Amino acid sequence: LNGCRPYLSIDATHLNGMWCGHMPAALALDGHNWMFPVAFGFFEGESKENWIWFMQQLKKSIGPMQHLAICTDACKGLESSVKDVFPDAEWRECFRHLMDNLKNQYTGDVYAKNMWPAARAYSPHKFKYFFDKVLAASPDIQKWLDEHHPFLWARSKFSPDIKCDYINNNLAECWNAWIKEMKDLPLYCMADAIREKVMILFAKRRKISTSLPHGILPAVIHQLNAASRGLGHLKISKGHPNEAEVTEVYKDEEVRRHVVYLSQKICTCRQWQVTGKPCPHALTVITSMRQPDMGSFVDNYYSVAKFQAAYAGIIP
Repeated sequence: LNGCRPYLSIDATHLNGMWCGHMPAALALDGHNWMFPVAFGFFEGESKENWIWFMQQLKKSIGPMQHLAICTDACKGLESSVKDVFPDAEWRECFRHLMDNLKNQYTGDVYAKNMWPAARAYSPHKFKYFFDKVLAASPDIQKWLDEHHPFLWARSKFSPDIKCDYINNNLAECWNAWIKEMKDLPLYCMADAIREKVMILFAKRRKISTSLPHGILPAVIHQLNAASRGLGHLKISKGHPNEAEVTEVYKDEEVRRHVVYLSQKICTCRQWQVTGKPCPHALTVITSMRQPDMGSFVDNYYSVAKFQAAYAGIIP
């Protein structure tokens, strides 16, 4: 609650031991985009009743939240329990699972070529450009998506309050790989082994956090400095020190133009608002300034203070 973005990735993994049940888990993201284990549990199978039980325990644990996004796979029991227990959350689903299901219904290159760019697009205009091509190939695909994949899967529809642009449920895969060697242990041994592993992980990251300087995480600043190179194809026109038009130039032709508002941390491409980190258009304007403070343009979720707060609690 104090150090991570309001984003939860939820999934269950099958256990290998004598019991052969399932382990549901909820995972968050810290400022480094590292997996932050929030909760795990055990139940017999992925029924709606069992998922509701897990989600209710999760809600008791984290309490009420003003902003929250929950990402799931295309599991019907899980999706309906998210709706029942977290009615005010932003419901997201894994796009890779959606595409796997879509391939079983619709075949052709038009879907792979346009659905992925549509999902990755931050602006509604760009999303519409690619998705219209899909609709032209199959007008009934919208009805199929509404019926079988009602959750959000495109970045253009994500709330800017969450500051996470993941379209795949990769965090769940990371967790499954992380606890893989423990999945055949007896239940009480497994729970204790995971507790010990999380305890060591938190202690290690707490030690890292105390050695970091104040401000934004150095890794994030390094990432943005690297991204600010090679932006020669972008041309700036300033009307004010904090406002500028940035035009993408391709083969001496102006292709696309966006407006950057530095003081509000806004770009009309929407990438800055959704991720909390300056987009290439914003970086072009920022680096045109004399000795810019890169950290002042990054969201507070990527600060050292938030990272330290995430791992302040000690697991006994």
